[in-house]
Amino acid sequence: MATKKVKETVETVKNEAVEAAKKISKAAEPAVEAAKSTAKAAGTAAKSTAKAAGSAAKTAGKKIAAALIPEVYIEYANYKADCAELVERCKADFKSKHKSAAIHSCKLYIKPEDAMVYYVINDIADKIAL
Repeated sequence: MATKKVKETVETVKNEAVEAAKKISKAAEPAVEAAKSTAKAAGTAAKSTAKAAGSAAKTAGKKIAAALIPEVYIEYANYKADCAELVERCKADFKSKHKSAAIHSCKLYIKPEDAMVYYVINDIADKIAL
């Protein structure tokens, strides 16, 4: 009989605990929904911030790369030539021969053994002395 009474008490306590858990769960639903909404908004904000930061870093990287002007030299048989100077000389030569043409493309082929710089600007080939 005592066992039956204990089982009934356990069952009663169990049912009351389940009911209490349901009440607590129901009462907590608005807080849970608010937390989910806040987390979602924070996640969206974090993604936007990360995307903006990545974009800013990429832009800064491009600006740094654009600002970087390497110095390139050709040395051959006791002769040293600055490649940037050769580019400018080829452009000047092209402009002197084609006054109204704008430069859209420029390729240089440097042949130190011939002491010549061959260039192709806007698909027009020519040469200057090194």
